Amino acid sequence: FARGLGGFLSDKMSAKIGMKGRLIAQSVCLFFEGIMVLIFANSTNLGFAIVILVFFSVFVQAAEGSSYGIVPYVNPPVTGSIAGI
Repeated sequence: FARGLGGFLSDKMSAKIGMKGRLIAQSVCLFFEGIMVLIFANSTNLGFAIVILVFFSVFVQAAEGSSYGIVPYVNPPVTGSIAGI
């Protein structure tokens, strides 16, 4: 569900402010992904670490989903190659 949520967020932001919105959506996902990694790295309780790891995974997948909204605009003639990378 998180990958789809990232794509949905990217599309909604794009409808409001264009490509800049897509980039902001991805930046927000990546920012919170980084925050979750820092919290995870400094956690001392196993249960808490697992919960944080789940949230980290959600943000990773949301960032992946948001990147699918950006790829077609990088270089339209070679979209397939870019998506493969």
